[in-house]
Amino acid sequence: RQRQMCIRDRRELRREIALEEKVPPYMVFADRTLAGMCVMRPATLDEMLEVSGVGEHKLEKYGERFLERINR
Repeated sequence: RQRQMCIRDRRELRREIALEEKVPPYMVFADRTLAGMCVMRPATLDEMLEVSGVGEHKLEKYGERFLERINR
């Protein structure tokens, strides 16, 4: 239940970013990556790099916003 709420929250942020950038949501992060964030709950950018689907480019582009959401 809590994991589902977490994934829903990450999808909401992903949708906001996708609308801002005018790209499909999957171009921001895949569902699997969002689920990985909910399982691993990274607290730092370095820890976020450990999540499957997060590379240097996406970390630089979206990392801070997702960390803010994860750690609030």
